[in-house]
Amino acid sequence: MTSNPIVPSWKSLDIPAHSRGAIISIGNFDGVHEGHKNLITQMKTLGKTISQPPAPIVAITFYPHPLLILRPGINLSFLSTLEQKKKLLHAAGADFVAVLKTDDGLLELQAEEFFEKIIFETFKAQGIVEGPDFHFGKNRTGNIDLLKELCLNRNILGTIATPFLVDNELVSSSRIRKAIQTGDMLQAKKLLGRTYSIEGKVVSGAKRGRTIGFPTANLENIQTLLPMNGVYAALCNIGNKTYATAVNIGPNPTFSELSQKVEAHLLDFEGDLYDHTIEINFLEKIRNVKTFVDKNALVQQLELDIQQTRHLVFADNP
Repeated sequence: MTSNPIVPSWKSLDIPAHSRGAIISIGNFDGVHEGHKNLITQMKTLGKTISQPPAPIVAITFYPHPLLILRPGINLSFLSTLEQKKKLLHAAGADFVAVLKTDDGLLELQAEEFFEKIIFETFKAQGIVEGPDFHFGKNRTGNIDLLKELCLNRNILGTIATPFLVDNELVSSSRIRKAIQTGDMLQAKKLLGRTYSIEGKVVSGAKRGRTIGFPTANLENIQTLLPMNGVYAALCNIGNKTYATAVNIGPNPTFSELSQKVEAHLLDFEGDLYDHTIEINFLEKIRNVKTFVDKNALVQQLELDIQQTRHLVFADNP
């Protein structure tokens, strides 16, 4: 898991020849949710309409997030790392994922300059598909109406994507963050089209779980949004095997540990995970964090948590 990916400036961006003349879409694509996947489906339909063989599909995103440059110190939580985002966009149907480095040179481009230099000259786009609230250029002065006008001048087919709704409400990254922050992993899964996951490096902890029969993998260096504090049923893939996993997020008040931790107990797993990066896929929240009167009460609750985890894993993966 790379903390700070190296991204070249847009001026030195290497676009493969087979990805020029593409149908493009520009956005942050955080989480690559059902709305994003529907957008790519619409791009593929346009690609088949505009040429034979179909025009390639190119998703264009930014790194780092523009707000991290424009508002230094802002606290942002993301649903995916850059590498996860690229992988998910390819899985959704993008033939190529281009990453624009968010630097002063890019942010200073006026809307018309952004269109000419990025969309027309660099990508030589045949078509572009964006949502109705799309903005581009310095201070986000470019909107969908200007985009359509500029596309018309350059004989590029500009298309407004049909919004994708779930439960009569637009699917958005902010809506998914809200679900995760309230522990509603079922809603997050519905909007993402998959279970929400985090990646973290396993580090040495207090090893208290091992002494009471419930060894845990303590995760650090997690770069994406954590669900609200609580105990969750989850899945963890190690090698070619999937393990039911009970995950505790938050402090351990029973032992007066107030710092937030992410501790994963992989059921029926034997082995050493230290220094490995593992992915946790959340199924459902089981309970809130509690304080127990003693170690025996904690052990009894952990046994119940494991029973509930097995039940939920079996129900989700019959």
